[in-house]
Amino acid sequence: MKYETPDNQNIVLPNLLGLKTSEEIGLSEFEGFLKAEIILTEKLTSRTNFNAAYILKIHKLALEHLYSFAGKYRDVNLSKGGFPFAAAKFYPKPWKLLKMRFCLFCPINTGK
Repeated sequence: MKYETPDNQNIVLPNLLGLKTSEEIGLSEFEGFLKAEIILTEKLTSRTNFNAAYILKIHKLALEHLYSFAGKYRDVNLSKGGFPFAAAKFYPKPWKLLKMRFCLFCPINTGK
């Protein structure tokens, strides 16, 4: 999953569609997450298990048209708009923390 970006492209991740601007990327990501939201909302039940695997499923469904790494744990550090995402070397610990915090307020089945 490692990749190199030329110096003039360091703000846009290499992508499957060949998009070059952050505006194009943002729109494509938005459309992908909107599609994923619609599809997964229709399939949501009281038995849905909101866990790391489900979050990876959301990520894959939303971004597989754009990124080859969609739906996988990453092994590179990323940031967007100056905001750094959790460091790759610490995965899957952030998912465990998210589940612990989210499930305190989550009315759906958490698999306990």
